[in-house]
Amino acid sequence: MPIRINFIRVFIGLILVALLLCLCTYHYTNFEEHLEYPATKMIQQDPESYDGLTIAKGGTVTEVGESSFVIMSMDRDIRFDFVIDTKEEVYPGDVVEVLGIFRSPNRILPDKMIVTPAQSQTMVYVRSLIGLLILVLAFFRSWKFDCKQMAFIPRRNQTNK
Repeated sequence: MPIRINFIRVFIGLILVALLLCLCTYHYTNFEEHLEYPATKMIQQDPESYDGLTIAKGGTVTEVGESSFVIMSMDRDIRFDFVIDTKEEVYPGDVVEVLGIFRSPNRILPDKMIVTPAQSQTMVYVRSLIGLLILVLAFFRSWKFDCKQMAFIPRRNQTNK
Protein backbone atom coordinates (compact mmCIF):
# COMPACT_ATOMS: atom_id res chain seq x y z
CA MET A 1 0.00 0.00 0.00
CA PRO A 2 2.78 2.59 0.74
CA ILE A 3 4.13 2.22 -2.82
CA ARG A 4 0.75 3.25 -4.29
CA ILE A 5 0.54 6.31 -2.04
CA ASN A 6 4.03 7.49 -3.13
CA PHE A 7 3.08 7.02 -6.81
CA ILE A 8 -0.07 9.13 -6.31
CA ARG A 9 1.91 11.87 -4.54
CA VAL A 10 4.50 11.97 -7.32
CA PHE A 11 1.76 12.07 -9.97
CA ILE A 12 -0.11 14.91 -8.22
CA GLY A 13 3.19 16.76 -7.72
CA LEU A 14 4.01 16.51 -11.45
CA ILE A 15 0.54 17.77 -12.38
CA LEU A 16 0.93 20.75 -10.03
CA VAL A 17 4.38 21.60 -11.41
CA ALA A 18 3.04 21.39 -14.98
CA LEU A 19 0.12 23.67 -14.03
CA LEU A 20 2.53 26.15 -12.43
CA LEU A 21 4.70 26.20 -15.58
CA CYS A 22 1.61 26.82 -17.74
CA LEU A 23 0.54 29.74 -15.52
CA CYS A 24 4.06 31.21 -15.55
CA THR A 25 4.16 30.99 -19.34
CA TYR A 26 0.75 32.67 -19.64
CA HIS A 27 1.82 35.47 -17.31
CA TYR A 28 5.10 36.05 -19.17
CA THR A 29 3.37 36.32 -22.56
CA ASN A 30 0.26 38.30 -21.52
CA PHE A 31 1.07 40.40 -18.47
CA GLU A 32 1.19 43.65 -20.48
CA GLU A 33 -2.52 43.36 -21.25
CA HIS A 34 -3.38 43.33 -17.53
CA LEU A 35 -1.29 46.32 -16.39
CA GLU A 36 -2.95 49.34 -14.80
CA TYR A 37 -1.24 51.60 -17.33
CA PRO A 38 -0.28 50.60 -20.89
CA ALA A 39 3.21 49.25 -21.53
CA THR A 40 5.70 51.02 -23.79
CA LYS A 41 5.41 48.23 -26.36
CA MET A 42 1.66 48.76 -26.68
CA ILE A 43 2.03 52.55 -26.97
CA GLN A 44 4.76 52.18 -29.58
CA GLN A 45 2.59 49.88 -31.73
CA ASP A 46 -0.49 52.16 -31.80
CA PRO A 47 0.05 55.58 -30.14
CA GLU A 48 -3.23 57.08 -31.42
CA SER A 49 -5.38 54.59 -29.48
CA TYR A 50 -3.81 55.71 -26.17
CA ASP A 51 -4.14 59.46 -26.84
CA GLY A 52 -5.69 61.14 -23.78
CA LEU A 53 -5.23 58.16 -21.43
CA THR A 54 -3.26 58.25 -18.19
CA ILE A 55 0.08 56.46 -18.38
CA ALA A 56 2.98 55.92 -15.99
CA LYS A 57 6.49 55.88 -17.42
CA GLY A 58 9.98 56.18 -16.09
CA GLY A 59 13.35 56.65 -17.65
CA THR A 60 16.58 58.55 -17.88
CA VAL A 61 16.67 62.18 -19.02
CA THR A 62 18.51 62.44 -22.34
CA GLU A 63 17.71 66.02 -23.49
CA VAL A 64 16.56 69.16 -21.70
CA GLY A 65 14.73 72.06 -23.36
CA GLU A 66 13.16 75.28 -22.08
CA SER A 67 9.66 73.91 -21.49
CA SER A 68 10.17 70.17 -21.84
CA PHE A 69 12.66 67.34 -21.57
CA VAL A 70 13.08 63.91 -23.12
CA ILE A 71 13.29 60.64 -21.21
CA MET A 72 14.40 57.32 -22.65
CA SER A 73 12.07 54.60 -21.35
CA MET A 74 13.03 50.91 -21.45
CA ASP A 75 10.47 48.10 -21.27
CA ARG A 76 11.69 44.58 -22.07
CA ASP A 77 14.51 45.80 -24.35
CA ILE A 78 12.22 48.28 -26.17
CA ARG A 79 13.55 51.83 -26.12
CA PHE A 80 11.13 54.69 -26.60
CA ASP A 81 11.63 58.41 -26.10
CA PHE A 82 8.89 60.39 -24.37
CA VAL A 83 8.75 64.19 -24.34
CA ILE A 84 7.62 65.53 -20.95
CA ASP A 85 6.00 68.98 -21.11
CA THR A 86 7.02 70.70 -17.88
CA LYS A 87 9.35 73.41 -16.66
CA GLU A 88 10.65 71.22 -13.83
CA GLU A 89 14.40 71.58 -13.41
CA VAL A 90 16.10 68.35 -14.48
CA TYR A 91 19.53 67.50 -15.86
CA PRO A 92 20.73 64.85 -18.31
CA GLY A 93 21.27 61.56 -16.47
CA ASP A 94 18.55 62.15 -13.87
CA VAL A 95 16.01 59.35 -13.43
CA VAL A 96 12.38 60.49 -13.74
CA GLU A 97 9.08 58.71 -12.99
CA VAL A 98 6.04 60.37 -14.60
CA LEU A 99 2.29 59.86 -14.20
CA GLY A 100 0.32 61.90 -16.71
CA ILE A 101 -1.83 62.20 -19.80
CA PHE A 102 -0.40 60.74 -23.00
CA ARG A 103 -0.57 62.80 -26.20
CA SER A 104 0.24 61.08 -29.48
CA PRO A 105 2.84 60.37 -30.75
CA ASN A 106 5.16 60.60 -27.70
CA ARG A 107 4.20 63.50 -25.38
CA ILE A 108 3.21 63.26 -21.73
CA LEU A 109 1.50 66.07 -19.79
CA PRO A 110 2.56 65.21 -16.21
CA ASP A 111 0.22 65.15 -13.22
CA LYS A 112 2.80 63.73 -10.81
CA MET A 113 6.53 63.41 -11.22
CA ILE A 114 9.43 62.06 -9.16
CA VAL A 115 12.95 63.18 -10.08
CA THR A 116 15.98 61.33 -8.72
CA PRO A 117 19.20 63.24 -9.39
CA ALA A 118 22.06 61.34 -11.01
CA GLN A 119 24.20 62.09 -7.94
CA SER A 120 21.79 60.08 -5.77
CA GLN A 121 22.34 57.07 -8.01
CA THR A 122 26.10 57.17 -7.44
CA MET A 123 25.72 57.79 -3.69
CA VAL A 124 24.11 54.34 -3.35
CA TYR A 125 27.44 52.78 -4.34
CA VAL A 126 29.43 55.06 -2.04
CA ARG A 127 27.24 54.13 0.96
CA SER A 128 27.52 50.45 0.07
CA LEU A 129 31.32 50.67 -0.11
CA ILE A 130 31.49 52.36 3.31
CA GLY A 131 29.19 49.71 4.78
CA LEU A 132 31.32 46.94 3.28
CA LEU A 133 34.48 48.42 4.81
CA ILE A 134 32.85 48.58 8.25
CA LEU A 135 31.69 44.97 7.89
CA VAL A 136 35.17 43.75 6.90
CA LEU A 137 36.79 45.63 9.83
CA ALA A 138 34.26 44.20 12.30
CA PHE A 139 34.78 40.68 10.92
CA PHE A 140 38.59 40.75 11.05
CA ARG A 141 38.51 42.18 14.56
CA SER A 142 37.12 38.87 15.81
CA TRP A 143 38.53 36.47 13.21
CA LYS A 144 41.85 35.92 11.47
CA PHE A 145 42.89 33.89 8.44
CA ASP A 146 45.24 30.96 8.98
CA CYS A 147 47.21 30.33 5.77
CA LYS A 148 48.39 26.85 6.88
CA GLN A 149 44.85 25.54 7.43
CA MET A 150 43.29 27.82 4.79
CA ALA A 151 40.52 28.70 7.23
CA PHE A 152 39.23 31.55 9.36
CA ILE A 153 39.82 31.00 13.05
CA PRO A 154 38.66 33.05 16.04
CA ARG A 155 41.15 35.46 17.56
CA ARG A 156 42.23 34.72 21.11
CA ASN A 157 41.72 37.43 23.67
CA GLN A 158 45.23 38.79 24.36
CA THR A 159 44.42 39.92 27.93
CA ASN A 160 43.63 36.38 29.20
CA LYS A 161 47.16 34.84 28.83
